[in-house]
This record gives sequence, C-alpha cells and structure tokens, in this order.
Amino acid sequence: MLRLRLLRLMVPLFVAMLWTGTVLAESKISFRQLTRTFPVAVQRGSTTEVQISSNFSLNESHTTFFVPPGPSMDFAESQNKPDEWSDPEETDIGTPFRFRVRVPDDQAPGVYEYRVATQQSVSSVGHLLITDHPVTVEGEAVNDTRDTAQSIRVPAAVCGTIEDFEDVDYYRIAGTAGQDLVCQIFAQRVTRAIHTMAIRYPKIHLMDSMLTLFGPDGRIIAQNDNFVGGDAMLHVRLPVTGHYVLEVRDTRYAGDPRYVYCVEVSHDPLAFGTRPLALAATQDIDVVLSRPENTPLGAAALVSTDSDPSNRVRVNLVNDGQPALDAKRYRNRLIRGLFESGRATNPVPLLVSSRPQIVATDDRGTDNPRPISLPVGISGYFTGPNQTHAFQFAGKQNAYYLFEVDSRRRGLAVDSVLTIFDTAGKELASNDDGYFTKDAKLYFQAPADGDFVVTVRDLNGRSGDRFAYHLTAEPSGPDFEVHGEYYYGMLSPGGQAIWFVRLKRLNGFKGAVEMRATGLPQGVSFTPVTIPPGMNHCSLIFSAAMDAPINASLVRVSGRSAVPRANGETVQVERQAHVTAELRRAGASRFYRAPIKTQLLAVTKPLDLTRVTAKPDELTLPRGGKTTITVRIERSAEYSDQVLIDMAFSFFSTKYGEQLPAGVTMSAASETKLTDADLEATIVLEATDQALLVERLPVAALARVPITYSIMTNYASNPMYLTVTPK
Repeated sequence: MLRLRLLRLMVPLFVAMLWTGTVLAESKISFRQLTRTFPVAVQRGSTTEVQISSNFSLNESHTTFFVPPGPSMDFAESQNKPDEWSDPEETDIGTPFRFRVRVPDDQAPGVYEYRVATQQSVSSVGHLLITDHPVTVEGEAVNDTRDTAQSIRVPAAVCGTIEDFEDVDYYRIAGTAGQDLVCQIFAQRVTRAIHTMAIRYPKIHLMDSMLTLFGPDGRIIAQNDNFVGGDAMLHVRLPVTGHYVLEVRDTRYAGDPRYVYCVEVSHDPLAFGTRPLALAATQDIDVVLSRPENTPLGAAALVSTDSDPSNRVRVNLVNDGQPALDAKRYRNRLIRGLFESGRATNPVPLLVSSRPQIVATDDRGTDNPRPISLPVGISGYFTGPNQTHAFQFAGKQNAYYLFEVDSRRRGLAVDSVLTIFDTAGKELASNDDGYFTKDAKLYFQAPADGDFVVTVRDLNGRSGDRFAYHLTAEPSGPDFEVHGEYYYGMLSPGGQAIWFVRLKRLNGFKGAVEMRATGLPQGVSFTPVTIPPGMNHCSLIFSAAMDAPINASLVRVSGRSAVPRANGETVQVERQAHVTAELRRAGASRFYRAPIKTQLLAVTKPLDLTRVTAKPDELTLPRGGKTTITVRIERSAEYSDQVLIDMAFSFFSTKYGEQLPAGVTMSAASETKLTDADLEATIVLEATDQALLVERLPVAALARVPITYSIMTNYASNPMYLTVTPK
C-alpha cells in the first residue's frame, strides 16, 4: 500500500515536472529528426513565428544555423514540452516547437538550409524559403473545392500543406485581362533533405506538385507538372477580367503533413538565368535576364532590351567590393534585374571568373566544331530540337582534361551529355550524370598528341529558353575528392566524437592528403591526420575539454595536398568535402543520401555514454601479427541497454566509414557487444603479410548506442596511434 501511495504521488509530480518546464535526464539520445517547417516561407525584412516539428525533442534549443547566413531563429516556447522517448514510425512527424525567425531587409530570396543545436543534441537538415512577397497561410476553413477556394491578394507567398491522400487546395485570385500571372511552387526544394519522407512504400516520397489555373468560366487556362525538378510553375497572360482559381495538388494525389509548400504568386515574370551564364572577371557588361519560357519574347511586362535597359543589370566585376578571384576558380554571384515598375526580379546566379568566356553558336556542330583554347568557359543555348554543340581542342598524350556542365544545378533544364571524339569521329569517352546531378562531368586522358572534339547535347534533344548550360573546359591532372560520413556529431565535455572520410582519387593521384577541420566549437580540438599513399580513408577524431561549454558550430572538412601538373609542376590544392545527409526512405533503406551544405558539431550535456577509453595509446602491429585493444565505457545512470563495439562505421555487413589501413582488420575474436552491466571489451586487430605500412595513424574505438532499427549514435574513444611494421 505504501508503494501504491508513493506511485500515486509520483505520477502527478512527474506530469507537473514536465509541464512546468523541468527537463528530465534523457536516454537513448539521438540527433533530432526535423520533419516539418510551417509556414515554410518568411518574407525578407520581417519577424515571424514558424513551427518546427521533430522526432526527438527540441527543448533547450540554443543556436540555429542558416546557410547562406543572415536569418536568425530563436526558440520561442515559454516552457519545455513533454519529452517521452518512443521509436518513431515512418509516418511520424513528432512534436511541433515554436521558433521566432528574423530576416534582414537585404536578405536575398531563396531556399535556405538550417540546423538546430540543443543543449542535448543537434538536428538534421531543415529548409526555409525567404521570399519577397507577403506570406499568406492556408486558412482553417475548407478550401478543397473550387467553390470554397481561399481568396488571396497578389503578390503573395501562399504557404499550405497537402496533408493527406486526395487532398487538393484551391485559391481564388482576382485578375485583369492582359495581366501576367506567375505561380511558382516550392515543395521538393523545401523538403528534399528532410530525414524521414517515407510517405508510402515503395515509391512515394517527396511531393510531386501540379499547378492548374481555372478561368472565370471554369475551364483550364494553364497547367504544369515539372519546372525545377518536381516543382511546378505557371506563367500566363490572363485572357479576361474576373476571378481565377489556382489548384495545388500532388500529381499522384498523395499527401502527408510533411507535404508543406509555398506558392509564390505575382504579376512579374520569373527570371531564371542570365545571358551569358558566365562572365570574365575583368569585364563590365550588361546581363540580360531570361524570360519565362511560356511567355512570348517582347512581352510588355519586360520591355525590349533595345528600347529600354530595365531588364539589364550592369555588373562591375572588378570594383564591386567582392574578394579578388583566383584565376583558376569560378564563383557564383546572385544578381537581380529591375522591371519597368522598379521592382526587382528574383535573384539569378551568375558565374564570374578571370578565365576567358565565350558563347556557343548553333552553327558549330560535329561537322564544323569551334576551335577553343583551354582553359575556357562556354555559355551555350539550345534554340532548336536535337542540337549538338561541338568544340575542338588540342591535346597532349597522357595529359588530363576536365569538362563539366552546369545547368540543372542552376535551376535550368539541360540534361547534359558530354562526349569526346577524335578527328575521325571515333568516340573516346562519354558521361551523362555527375555527382547527385544531371549535369555531366568528364575527365579525359588524351591517348596521343592531336586534336579532339568535345560535344554537348541534351539527352532528349530538347530546346527552349531554359535549355542553357555553362561548360568548363580546362587542363587537369591527378586530383582527389573528399567524401564521407560527417554531417552531424555530438560530444559531451571530456568525450570524443568521430567522423569518417572517404577519398576518391582521380586521374592516377597517389599522394598523401592532409585532412583539415575548421570552425570547431569552443573547447573542441581535432586530432591531426594525413591519409597516406595507398590508403583511401581515415577517421576524424574530435575531443572536448573537460571544461568545454555547451555550444555548437558549423564545421568545414577539407583535404589538402600537392598535386602534379604538366611540365613537372606541383600545385597545392585544397578540396572541400562533399557533404550528404542520410535519409530514411520506406522499406528501411537506411543509407539513401542527399547533398547538403552543412556539417554540425556540438558540445552537449552528458550523453548515454559519459566516457569511452581505449588502451594502449600507441599500437604497434607487425605484418602477419596481432595486437589487442582494451575498450572501457562509462554509462549514464539512465542507459543500461546494449553498446556495440567496432572499429568501423557499419550497418550489418556494409562498412560506410573505415579507418584501418588495407590488410588490417578486426579479428573475429573481438568482443563486439556490451550488455547489462558490462563495461569492458577487447578488440583484436590482425594484419596480413601485405598490410599497408603506416606510422602513427590516428584511430579510435567506436562505441555505438542503438536508437532505432536503423539509427545509432556513435561515440569514440581517445585517439590511439597505429603503426604497422614489417615482420
């Protein structure tokens, strides 16, 4: 009875603690899985509240990071919300938390990536659209028929949700005959890196939007499915004065609370590029903004270039206050034109460089290629169906050359194919898609001295105003790319975190690569590591001082090396890491990836494992021999479940992150699981007779806490230094 009385007293006390903002110690601590931002757009120059939903709590959020920088976002809940752990289902959107967003007046419109750091953890990726237009939120009243359409005023950024299967949203717009009406939806672009978008197995994930405009008489005026990816856009000239209705839906009639969207509605045409797409950094030039492809050229909304420069932008690329350009690099600059009304267009990217830039012409096909000297940048436009642009360059035997198309990554439409021919017309090399993009990229090694032809075409032979591309053509050589597992990490004071690098060696590159990690949180240090020749991976080990404060920062990982070039020259290069986010898709496909921009590392409150230590600090392993590591963990009082011990970032039999040199493996005699009160395990490393020789290579033992079926939190031991010696 006493026990029962205590329980009766404890339950209301527990509930009271939750609702008065007291935070109880957490167990099974994971990164925070952001699922939904609503409304998903904020007008620049404004301060407003949004709700961010998350699987796992955002209580005690202290910092939010935006890329590009500028906006700020603060936790706006007056007290902490109840926080009870549960294994999220694929359809869960978690708990909503209020945040207050402030956007500067001069912030450029566009989709921004953001991350949240709490005192206990860090978040996955979220997206927020910064817009020029006043934000209108889908109302509570029913708007799922044309008769019940919600009235909006133009211009507007209409934020809504296709929240269930067969949901359709309607909006009523007053229009005048002769007006241009432009409707552009942001749906996939503001959810593409959400961690969990498993709507229905096997293939329904991101929203595939469709926009339909009905006239005053109920007939369809215009309809569009895909414009940028699966995001639709309409640009029409209204035929009569009256009330029009805009329909927003998924093409498959799919829906989910995570299907948030913003439709920008205005009377101004949409600028989607420049002509040319790139300029030499020493030029002052007018850039003409492209018109939407479903608007006739010469439309009154954009006056003629010859009669009025209102659709031109004068870009001074020398004295604009921007940093000086490296002659070997390109840089994106956002520019805006002015309409006759004085309003600015949406920003469009312009590539600037000190390299020569030319414009392709349609009369130079494979039978009449245009001679070019490398390096050069080429802006091209497909103005008719089935066009191919061809360029002839001189190559030297065994020399490497790089050709890279930029179109889809700029919101343009070319699905590019690059092909290299010799002068007899024999195909020597070809490429269709690049890294997470339809933009082609091709390294070519010339088999002999002589002339070669590189061609660019659209995969499906399409053409039009948006079928524009920029081609980079330049000498190349041995090089490398940095990939890996490093998009978030947590460590408590006195603890360690570990990321993994995977090196992609290009064009015969065999050199050592020094890894760098900059922008670390206060109180965190990075163990220097160099990937030696013969090795293509390593670990990045971070350590927090015992007195490190709770804080977080965006970290940048890069690799630096001396690479050989023509004529025996050596060039120092630094390559920024390609960053991807892990996405959960239906069917437990854990390691689907999407490219992102941010790497977030944080010092947090104590985690499930308060310490992981490994001995000895110095590991000497002879070829053909073995060595033993003793790993010891300290658990928090709240966590008593299993802990997995490893030397690699594994999921079942697949290794996604490795750190041991070739020929060194973890023996089957190793202890790989600690359960209940177990605190100590033994790892046995063994080397083959041909193991790669390394000297003091930093490695760490992994201790992994399972959170869900597919998610684990990685902990690392102190750095150990591995030396592999001859027999």
